[in-house]
Amino acid sequence: GGTTACVIAGRLTAADPSLKILIVESGKHSRDLPIHVQPCQFVANLAPTSTTVSFQVGRPSEYLNGRAPVLLCGRSVGGGSTVNFMAYVRGAASDYDDWAELGNEGWSSHDLLPLMKKIETYTPKAEQPTHGYSGPIGISASATDLGVGRQFLDVAKEYDPDRPQVDDNNDLVTANAYSVSLQSYIDSKTARRSDAASRYLYPHSENPNLQILVEKRVKRIIVENGRAVGIEYTNDAISCPGASTELTTVRALKLVVVCGGAFGSPAILERSGIGAPSILTKNKVQVVVDLPGVGENFQDHNGVFPPFYASDETTTMDDIWSNVQGHTAWLKEWQSSGTGKIAQKYVSAGLDAMMKMRPTAAELSSIGPMFQSRWETFFQHSPDKPLAIIAPAAGWTGGHSILPPRKFICMGYYTLYPESIGRVHIGSGDDANAALDFDPCFFSKPADIPPLNMLYKKARELARRMPSYRGEVASRHPQFAADSPAACKETDGPVPISAPDIMYSAEDDRVIEDFHRNSVTSTWHSFGTCAMKPREDGGVVDFRLNVYGVTGLKVADLSICPSTVGTNTYSTALLVGEKAAVIIAEDLGIDISIRSAWSILDFVFEITAMIRGWIIRYVFPAVKQY
Repeated sequence: GGTTACVIAGRLTAADPSLKILIVESGKHSRDLPIHVQPCQFVANLAPTSTTVSFQVGRPSEYLNGRAPVLLCGRSVGGGSTVNFMAYVRGAASDYDDWAELGNEGWSSHDLLPLMKKIETYTPKAEQPTHGYSGPIGISASATDLGVGRQFLDVAKEYDPDRPQVDDNNDLVTANAYSVSLQSYIDSKTARRSDAASRYLYPHSENPNLQILVEKRVKRIIVENGRAVGIEYTNDAISCPGASTELTTVRALKLVVVCGGAFGSPAILERSGIGAPSILTKNKVQVVVDLPGVGENFQDHNGVFPPFYASDETTTMDDIWSNVQGHTAWLKEWQSSGTGKIAQKYVSAGLDAMMKMRPTAAELSSIGPMFQSRWETFFQHSPDKPLAIIAPAAGWTGGHSILPPRKFICMGYYTLYPESIGRVHIGSGDDANAALDFDPCFFSKPADIPPLNMLYKKARELARRMPSYRGEVASRHPQFAADSPAACKETDGPVPISAPDIMYSAEDDRVIEDFHRNSVTSTWHSFGTCAMKPREDGGVVDFRLNVYGVTGLKVADLSICPSTVGTNTYSTALLVGEKAAVIIAEDLGIDISIRSAWSILDFVFEITAMIRGWIIRYVFPAVKQY
């Protein structure tokens, strides 16, 4: 019942209302619930007691100073789209071209652009050739400017003048620019979250052929004579505490599609006997298909979100985020006009800007030699791939009980293409609710840490020049020595734009690295564990999403991503859902339109994209060889 499942079911039901579809979801319904539809309430989903997300606990890691990382994923109808930060970010064209290079026919950026446009109604600016204007998902700019984003841009204009500021850095090619208007997945007319359940699935909920079964967890797929013919499910332990663990069987007449995400999908396959024999045997599961790629290739982005004190006069979201239901005046404004703080979320709440960043020569040099090979082999000849994103937020998105009752700004930064790759496997072959054996392997590749060290320094320099800045919240920053010029402390105000950057000693750099080992987190952009690539290369599904070795079984969610996408992954989940709907419709003989009517701008962009792809594929490699 996650994002891709909603897209697939919605599209197929619209195309053929007679088609019988069953969706099985471990969480609860999300329809019209404030925690899901009010943008600012995303923070409530992150609480340790939340039942709208699953908490996946990784193995304690030597790379994280013995820490066990905790990753979150959505658990309600609509999945991550009902609980995420609503940041509208799209990947680079070359991300999808990389998929096509692995033999995945129909998955290049050229092939997928019509579906990208089909997804959205983009309201910030008309007639943009890579955006759509009649899709189910609303994209809007913030209706309320809290000021912090403007401060960030004003500082950047003087402090970082060589990096441009643009209207849209989500055009699939721009990789090194500040966006002056960071958009979000919020409907511009209703000011509600634009999630996959409400926009694709629930409009068809009156169709008796579409059934949505909530609070149930799929144990396994039933495979008979090499074909998937049904599923077994039980009660979800979190949604139904203390309920029976009795199994129920459902038979599938046409197809079984697994949409459990980077954690759920490999676990379902393994409990069904599809996976590496060593994993299956360990968990007392009979081997049905020897497919060792299942659960491997786990990837995510590396994020850090250090807070800074803000001046008393700064408008922040701290009062709302610490007590959403306690502000009836803001609730009334949102209900009547769709404006005000309640309409805000992480990115619009002062984060009306962000930077997609490819390092300058000086910044690249400051990252150090450990990153050099990664830059030369992965980034250098893909100019549309940003290294990272830096973005400010007007408020602290973490638990307010751990900080003093103050106002804050937060400078988030995260790397988009970490090299480290982890794994997700079952911890029990019998218990569908058992914890997973999970290791994200963050920082297992040494090249992943130096970029974060540079980003911390860059984000801090931008923050300490902003008018609202009143110093660092020292407990949430590197623990520099008290006599270091880098020591974190409260201040009376910002430094001048022309002030010299902080000078960090070798010991300070060690402290920053240690800080990142202690604090780096997932950005909840998990993918890759049922990779769409050749079976002999560790693949799990082919380019039509068929699971190798079984007929009548597909996987369609972020787990099929064979390589990294440099984006907040809601956009990619929607795209996978749209593409899967087309593939499934073709298999079933149902007609689904892929694209809307073309304009002259579409034609121009198509030609430009083809030329760009030719340059990246042939010219850059030739230059490198020369």
